Amino acid sequence: MTTIDPQALLARLLQEAAETEWLEFKHNNSNPDEIGRCISACSNSAMLAAKDRAFIVWGIENKTKRKLGTSFRFSGTKKGGENLSNWLTRTIEPRLMMEFLDFDDDGKQFSILVIEPSYDRPIRFGEFEYIRIGENIKKLKDFKEHERALWLATSRHGFEGAIALPHQNLTQVLEKLDVDAFYKLSREEKPQNDNETIRKLCAAEFIREDMEGGYDITNLGAILFAKDIGSFSSIAGKSVRVVKYVGVDKRTSENEIEGRKGYAVGFSGLIQYVINRLPTEEKYVKSVRMRVPIYPDVAIREVIANALIHQDFTISGSGPLVEIYSDRVEVINPGNSLIAVDRIIDERRSRNEKLASTMRGLGLCEERGGGIDKAIIEIEEKSLPALEFFPSENSMRVVIFGPKQFNDLSKADRVWSCFCHCVVRWLRHDYMGNTSLRKRFSLSDDEYQAVSAVISDAKKSGRIVPAEENQGKRNARYVPYWAR
Repeated sequence: MTTIDPQALLARLLQEAAETEWLEFKHNNSNPDEIGRCISACSNSAMLAAKDRAFIVWGIENKTKRKLGTSFRFSGTKKGGENLSNWLTRTIEPRLMMEFLDFDDDGKQFSILVIEPSYDRPIRFGEFEYIRIGENIKKLKDFKEHERALWLATSRHGFEGAIALPHQNLTQVLEKLDVDAFYKLSREEKPQNDNETIRKLCAAEFIREDMEGGYDITNLGAILFAKDIGSFSSIAGKSVRVVKYVGVDKRTSENEIEGRKGYAVGFSGLIQYVINRLPTEEKYVKSVRMRVPIYPDVAIREVIANALIHQDFTISGSGPLVEIYSDRVEVINPGNSLIAVDRIIDERRSRNEKLASTMRGLGLCEERGGGIDKAIIEIEEKSLPALEFFPSENSMRVVIFGPKQFNDLSKADRVWSCFCHCVVRWLRHDYMGNTSLRKRFSLSDDEYQAVSAVISDAKKSGRIVPAEENQGKRNARYVPYWAR
């Protein structure tokens, strides 16, 4: 992050009531070791306070905050024969983004050290990590509760809170983010006062005050409400692409489009665009012949939402991709699954929790983890083959298959559909049996033996187990293998 206006930054820091854990005032102190310890302490304390930066300011009297000016300058201070800024950058671990600012204000000299915490691990100087306790610098190892909290803070920091675009004024924020869409999705009336809108965006963590009289737009705000994703370099490659092919492979594409809006702004349009390009079939509905969708809308929506939410934003150069073939829909997102395939239906874990919770709050997807469950249930209601998940090192591909008759399913397809059905029943606090599985495959009572063969294959492959020991075959009940 680059400081645009150091004078404005100084004025903002002086508005703080006093020194804080993440803010240190000095007059002329130029001791390199003391500065190194202070960097460690302030950056670690900033992480605990959920601040994106820590500051050390020279030229200010601590107690009174009077602007005395300073004789200290980064540009002229050395440690041994090495420039102080180089020495500090080299000796602090892990490496931090630090700005060394020397500037004049009101005819006096000031310096500010701006530190961006790494959120990789606690920051060390020399042999120890340090922490601010009140106005004092202490060794972190002597404060175990602070140390544990700091490690938790490093694990919570993610993509959403990082800065997508720094130092924007009120007009620029409102030009780049679709505020009208935010209020529409929030089902709230937009206030007439722009300052109230800015306060609301800050509360939602879409923007934050930058200490220089402006605002930083966060990745969370940009990825959800950008009017043009291309305006933000950190997410420019994360727009959603939709490609429709003529047949069952990639040889001939019919059309392709790439979304430019933030995910929340463009989500409804994206889903409708995909649904409009899916095949339909003729059916009689209430004695009227009409064309109806082959794929359930809910499954399409939830699978795509899942791809947007759970992608790995650290993988550059690729965003979510929806591919429409004549017999299936494939949805691919960057980043492997955090959950084993066999537990995707029932386990709950998110790579981007703030993004997930915000999209849920805006009504764009199901409650925590429930989207895939609901998609699989809707797939079963349509008697379609079960969703399939194909993880790889750097991506996750989910396939929604078009209609297939039972006899056209491979043995592996039948076993997987059986397992998914068993999980869905278990989530309902119910059991799978021959009757429920016949209904899932749209088979008649006369095809009891065919379904018994599928259950037998699923048991042999270790996918399902009897719900009870020594149960009879006629009304046998089953649960997923991991449920017992």
